Amino acid sequence: MTAPREITIESLNGHWVLNKDLTSEADPILKLQKIPWLLRKAFSLATISIQITQYQTQTSETSQPSTNIDFNQTATAGLAATKEERVLDWKISDHEDYFFGKVQGQSEFVHGVIDADGIVRPGFELQTDNANAEIKKYLRGEIEADGKKSEGFIVEDWSGMSEGPGLWVHTFEMNVKSGWTAEQIWGFEMFGGSRYFSRRAVVMTTKGQYICGRIVFDFIHSQSQ
Repeated sequence: MTAPREITIESLNGHWVLNKDLTSEADPILKLQKIPWLLRKAFSLATISIQITQYQTQTSETSQPSTNIDFNQTATAGLAATKEERVLDWKISDHEDYFFGKVQGQSEFVHGVIDADGIVRPGFELQTDNANAEIKKYLRGEIEADGKKSEGFIVEDWSGMSEGPGLWVHTFEMNVKSGWTAEQIWGFEMFGGSRYFSRRAVVMTTKGQYICGRIVFDFIHSQSQ
């Protein structure tokens, strides 16, 4: 289901379901992350639902509030529920669950920059080690995973337009045991004339093997419903 215009990267509050038709094939990516076969199989059969709660908190270190995004995930096919809490302050935080294991992650808002061709795309510092130019082009929305030109992310107005056009979320995670990394840019993209919440990602192993893929969600309803 398409995301309404009032649902933005500054306010993702609501109930979402993974759209497997628009999402990249999950199994090769999960295999790269050393997820056991039984969990991968269950994931392929499951309906993945996520309740997103986005809010601000005041920190003692700065007068500026921090944006928090909490994900409460439930699933069918016997997969247990998980909860993930992110703070968009680019500080390293620890997370652990039965699916991905121990992970250290960072998250931040990033603004748009204007390319030489006049197109606004997410501006961020790439964190993935040994990443090639194609990886950054994919994360920025310049190309698809197969290298073909992409329409990319929608550039939308936000509350701090004076700081630059467009707003996205940039995340980076590293698995403590296996060493794989996952870098993502979150925004909205158009598919078939409809607007969807989309997370472009690259997963890379310590041996330099990587896969680029997209995670897309259907908006179901707001939290008040």
